[in-house]
Amino acid sequence: MLGSKKRDGTATPGGSYVPSDSELKKFQSTWKLIAWVHGLNATLCLLITSVIVYFFIHHPLIGTLSEVHAIIVWLKTASYAFTNRDLRHAYLHPSKRAEDAVPEIYTECSYPENITLSNLTYFWWAPTLVYQPVYPRTKNIRWVFVFKRLGEVFGLGVFMWIASAQYAVPVLMNSIETMATLNIPMILERLMKLSTISLVIWLAGFFALFQSFLNALAEVMKFGDREFYTDWWNSPSVGAYWRTWNKPVYQFMKRHVFSPLVGRGWSSGYASIAVFTFSAVLHELLVGIPTHNIIGKFSITSTSVLY
Repeated sequence: MLGSKKRDGTATPGGSYVPSDSELKKFQSTWKLIAWVHGLNATLCLLITSVIVYFFIHHPLIGTLSEVHAIIVWLKTASYAFTNRDLRHAYLHPSKRAEDAVPEIYTECSYPENITLSNLTYFWWAPTLVYQPVYPRTKNIRWVFVFKRLGEVFGLGVFMWIASAQYAVPVLMNSIETMATLNIPMILERLMKLSTISLVIWLAGFFALFQSFLNALAEVMKFGDREFYTDWWNSPSVGAYWRTWNKPVYQFMKRHVFSPLVGRGWSSGYASIAVFTFSAVLHELLVGIPTHNIIGKFSITSTSVLY
């Protein structure tokens, strides 16, 4: 074509185009630049939000909600970029191997037709952290179901507030003098008291989030996959518990951290350590930023996705 840029590659008898080494090198360098810019943009969004929450938002609930939203957006942005990178590679380099096949459901909205604002918006609101061009969908929205789940969220929220105000806060206030004098037996006694009400509040919060809120959101979005957790209470080991109690985060870590590292030659042990470290940093942001208490130590809950 007149005026078109000259290309160095060769055409096969079948009509396909084989790029030259220089074209491949240029493509890879351009892709790396875009990836770094994309990662910098997403990370700056998380960093700016964290700075604002840490220095300017002093209400713990508002700060926690803001930080949770920022972390979720960061994880979703990463998943969107990684998945479309893989889809683009499969689009440009089709393979007949079964292990390289794109899932059949993706044909309903194959790459690059999925790169639309409506597709991105749906993923933004869908109760998942792992991007797909297409998800299993339900046909109708059961509004009675939605209002029941939202009623559970409201009721459990009131319960957690009352339990915290009536039981947790008094125990914490009574512990200040004990901790100041390093009265070890009394500190242990206060911890035992606090552990009971903390467990009750944690269970209520778990049900409100994973059973009530996420199901309500999934129903509104007609999102078909409702497995936000499995029977972690029957876990035969600690590792099985971490893999079953928070499925959205577990699936993200497995899809975008653990499996890629193993595919690049890492052992499962080193990949698990990388997952642990990454999760620990996220939990430190989630807990330390809203409470203005960055202690530089990994939260115990950071093992929630340890393999």
